[in-house]
Amino acid sequence: MENPKFADFVALKTYGTDVYSAMGWDELQQYINEETIVIVEQFEDETNILSALRWVARGLPARYAMRKASADYSMYRYKGT
Repeated sequence: MENPKFADFVALKTYGTDVYSAMGWDELQQYINEETIVIVEQFEDETNILSALRWVARGLPARYAMRKASADYSMYRYKGT
């Protein structure tokens, strides 16, 4: 998709638990490189960092993985109020 919107990121799902869902810091560190370090630098919340790194592991480019993690966080915050 060339120009994904907020709704596209919200709709992006794994439809269940996959091999990346349970990955923690130890496993996800292998995905930190020059391109993905921006994820660690941008997010303060560890949950968002891990979420974005999981999406990178699934094949999403880092810039889209950050947008996906942000969209999920926004939806979670919205549903929590």
